Amino acid sequence: MDPINYSQFIKEQKCPNCGGTVRFVPEKGKLVCEFCDTEFEIKSEAVNNVQSGIGTAGNNAVGTNASTEMTISGFDFRQFYDAVPKDDTQNLPIYYCKSCGAEVIAAFEEASLTCPYCANKIVLSDKVAGNMRPNGIIPFKIAKADLKKHLDKFYEDKKLLPKNFFSESKMEQVTGVYVPFWLFSGTIDGKYNYTGKKVSSHVSGDLRITETETYDVFRSGGVAFKDIPLDASEKIDDALMDSILPYDFSEVKDFNYQYLAGFAADRFDVPGRSLQERAQQRMEQTAKNKVNARVSSQYTSYILNNYSLQATGIDVRYILLPVYIFSIKSGDTDYKFAVNGQTGKVVGELPIDGKVSRHYMLKKAAIPAAVVALYYILSYFLGWRV
Repeated sequence: MDPINYSQFIKEQKCPNCGGTVRFVPEKGKLVCEFCDTEFEIKSEAVNNVQSGIGTAGNNAVGTNASTEMTISGFDFRQFYDAVPKDDTQNLPIYYCKSCGAEVIAAFEEASLTCPYCANKIVLSDKVAGNMRPNGIIPFKIAKADLKKHLDKFYEDKKLLPKNFFSESKMEQVTGVYVPFWLFSGTIDGKYNYTGKKVSSHVSGDLRITETETYDVFRSGGVAFKDIPLDASEKIDDALMDSILPYDFSEVKDFNYQYLAGFAADRFDVPGRSLQERAQQRMEQTAKNKVNARVSSQYTSYILNNYSLQATGIDVRYILLPVYIFSIKSGDTDYKFAVNGQTGKVVGELPIDGKVSRHYMLKKAAIPAAVVALYYILSYFLGWRV
């Protein structure tokens, strides 16, 4: 069998006027030539009726009195992973840049990158086609040049930072990357058993009487949820991606490879089974939170004894979400940051100055102490009884 010519899958963005490299500019929402500054609208992309990544589940029970594992029938994660080349670092595909002819080696999960030799913006269409084609994308809205503004806002209330962190820290290379996510929608029907208590008190003569009533509480009903996001990239920390939420999913656009120009992009690489477990936990928690809130409004306190859940009509979309990833170097330490490329929300690590922390805590403790001292001084001069 002849070896695969991976270069056939390279898609380039070239200016028709000067042949220069074209990239997507978030603040304009357009493609812009890096050489002659000509602007181009994003054109609709022919899809050839390819369907990807959507599945609808049947009825699946989960919970303490139900099956211990929820499977999503009708949506088998294996259909995607069977179509994806296995991660074999000994046989990484080689692409040839159409601008300079250089060999470009891409990891299996990389779908968009920059040629390290001529800086040509390359989209690897084989990574975003067929079963691996995303259902949608939220394009970058925040420009890289505006990141400093969002960082400053993130810093403004952080009182325990070292004094020289702003002046001496340095932002390392910023990478704008489209991170793969799965969006889950559907309905959870459940039955819940609680022990609820109502506590009331009243005064009778010199006594305050407290009465506690205990109830066996049963609740049932369905909770609909839409677009619960789970990141599908194994190399990006799940907690970091959860922290960067939310996104406005009403702004999801049909996938178009032109939005990738100038940015990195990954395709999903999280094992299907682990993703199903995370999806189950997120859907369970969403359902329980809704019902718990209703019970909490009716009883002084409650305990959830057991529950049984059934998932119906589970629908899944595979989309790409914009994230800036970078680090800030301060002294010998790199602090990792991420910025939501749609909203500008910043999450990351921050150093704490031990001296500032002690000073701040002493200052906070001194305020109530000063109030008490002032009270005693006034009591002394005004003749109040203490």
